[in-house]
Amino acid sequence: MKRPTTILLALLLSAALAQGVRSTGMGGVVLPGPWAADLNPAYGAYPADRYGADGGMALPLGLINLALRPSTSPVYYFTDPATFKANFDLLAFYDQLSHPFELLVNPPSSPDEIVFHVSADGIQITDGAGNPFDLTAYESSGGGSAAGTTRNPLLQFNVPTGIPGLRLATGVFFETGGFGVNPDDQLLADLASGSLQANTTYTLDLTGRAAGGLTVDLGYATGLPPIPGLDGTLYLGAQVQGFYGLYYSDATLTTSTTTDANGVPGTVGYTTDVFYVYPGSGYGAGAKLDFGLVLDYAGGTYGLGLRNLYSFEIWSGQRRITDANGNVVSDASTVTSSGFAPEVYANAAYAQPLEVGDVLYGADLGYAGGGVSAHAGLEYRYEIFRLRGGLGYEDGFQVGLGAGALFGPASLDLALTTHSAPFTGQTVFGLATSLGLHF
Repeated sequence: MKRPTTILLALLLSAALAQGVRSTGMGGVVLPGPWAADLNPAYGAYPADRYGADGGMALPLGLINLALRPSTSPVYYFTDPATFKANFDLLAFYDQLSHPFELLVNPPSSPDEIVFHVSADGIQITDGAGNPFDLTAYESSGGGSAAGTTRNPLLQFNVPTGIPGLRLATGVFFETGGFGVNPDDQLLADLASGSLQANTTYTLDLTGRAAGGLTVDLGYATGLPPIPGLDGTLYLGAQVQGFYGLYYSDATLTTSTTTDANGVPGTVGYTTDVFYVYPGSGYGAGAKLDFGLVLDYAGGTYGLGLRNLYSFEIWSGQRRITDANGNVVSDASTVTSSGFAPEVYANAAYAQPLEVGDVLYGADLGYAGGGVSAHAGLEYRYEIFRLRGGLGYEDGFQVGLGAGALFGPASLDLALTTHSAPFTGQTVFGLATSLGLHF
């Protein structure tokens, strides 16, 4: 049984949340400061200079690959169709597009196809190059709909309010979720045993979601008066995030086959179920409530953010269903979500003076949509120089190494990072840099 994997990837053209290059070099740790207000509203009132500025403006180095590298650049479709046809890889393009502030050194390669080998020795699933393919490694962990989740801005701009503690920000979000391969329970069990049953129908779902639009955050944070018996400062904050959705897609491609009396798969059938929104065909809108607190105590900082305490959203668009015979049904459809679906984000930081310079330690732990993320890193600081390193887990393990320098009010940061490529799990290396001015 064969099917190009790029069918699913074509549905998933979006970008992910960008983070500061300083954080990237520390394994993805988000340090305490106003830049973390989306994760914890109490940081809206936190001093920006407590642990130093979180880098400057990240440069979109990924545009280099998107413009010039044959495997990731759609430009060749117009300028050199032969090069485009021979080299363009949709998975590489998607992964680079998902990391616009990193220059991917080794973009991943799509499996040409998924091949089911049935022989007297049993069943084996490989990619087009003959490499074993583990279905369980690519199961979707998101489940359900992307509705009701926090919209993390890719780009965000703070609007001056003139009121201490009052935060107004606008942004643009692009995100994906629920990307995976989901065999039915019978197929999974029989593949593990090495033999298919006779006269049995097996199904395999490929799923993916994408969404994008505009966000508006309105929040307020403040430091509390000294609390008797507490040798520290407590900050509290709350915010409402609203969004307007410009596009949305939730797609499922289902493949199925029925074995004969000898357990040999027959003809493969395909069905699709796609719900989509784009300007002119529908819209999305929603709002959510977040709360957070931060404690400065004994030389360290400890924060706890509770996001999505209550949310409501609606997506109005079209649903298109194609059956195994190629018949298509398309109708207007609406997806709604509301209620209590909390996301938790905790982080901590501590600066330790040394005989020469000092070391900043940072760590965070997050839970959202059934998934867990964690990061830990450090930064050694000596005069104007910075050296960084860290480890993280977020849809796969990642490593960060970085360096930086301060030149008066200007800063330069560099980082080398890794992440796991979607679908294949290949380790991908990326380079990032940022420039900043701090007054």
